[in-house]
Parts: sequence; structure tokens; C-alpha cells
Amino acid sequence: MKKVLVVICAILLFTGCSCSLNDTKPEEAVETFFEKYRAKDDDIITQLKDTIENEDLTDDAKEKYQELMEKQYDQFAYVIKDVKEENDEATATVELTVLNYKSAILKTEEELKANPEKFNDEEGNFSEEKYMDYKIEKMQEVTDTTTHTIELSLNKENGMWKVNQLSSDDISKLHGLY
Repeated sequence: MKKVLVVICAILLFTGCSCSLNDTKPEEAVETFFEKYRAKDDDIITQLKDTIENEDLTDDAKEKYQELMEKQYDQFAYVIKDVKEENDEATATVELTVLNYKSAILKTEEELKANPEKFNDEEGNFSEEKYMDYKIEKMQEVTDTTTHTIELSLNKENGMWKVNQLSSDDISKLHGLY
């Protein structure tokens, strides 16, 4: 699962650019960027599906994991706190409130340490599939949220503002995995 999350973060780094023809202010580019996730833009979902498809998960786990990410996109909230603009560069401070999937991941890891036999197959060997199913089940139960502040950097190109690539930490924050 950790590999899945890292790959999703890496792939989604490239969706960081806002792609609107109307982003003449940094704030507009930030809104376009986040609204692509909230609207489950075709590019976002295609990249999500492609990333998950390449992972060593059962079809059922892939489907559930995609649903988790889409649920996050439906429910996250953001507030642009501040924008500092200098020439063709800007920095936007944004507060994100997301489902706290990290809490479920930590609980799953604690359960693995406390009861490793729970994740064994019929022959007594560790089953990655059982572990992943349990982790996804715990993530599906998450209702609590967490708030993070991220700094987005933007550049102005041909009169339009574009959000630059996010750090892997910021992508993890956006997905509730930080």
C-alpha cells in the first residue's frame, strides 16, 4: 500500500498545473487546481485509475481504493489564506481539511504489530492481500478530518497563472495520507 501511495503521489504531481484559460490571478489558478480534484476531472481520474491498475492489488482492492480517493476528492475543503505575488511568481498559503486516512493506516500498522497472526493465510504465512483488505476496510471507516497548511508556488506564463508541481508531502496532505 505504501508503494501505491508513493506512485499515486508521483503521478499526481504532474496534474499540478491549472489548465484554465481564465486564471489571470493566482487565486483563480489555485481554485482551478483544487476544483479539478473536487469535480473528479477526467485527467485526475484517468491518472488515478492508471496508477492503481499497475499495483499488485486484487481487483476488489483496486476498486475500493479508487473509491476512497474519490471520496476524499468529494469531501476535502480548502481555504486560500494568503497570496504573495512578485512579478511572475506567487505563493499561496492554503489550508486543507481532508479525511484523515493516515489515522486508519497507523491503526492498521498497530494491529499488525499486536496481532500479526491475524494477517496469515491458511498455511500460516503473512498474507499481503489480507493485510491490504484490512487496511482498506479501516480507511473506509474514516470520518474524522485533519487540517494541513500547504504552500503552493505559482508561475505566470503568457498572462495566465499556473500552480507548480506539489511536493510529495503536499500531495500526501491532499489525499489525507500525511
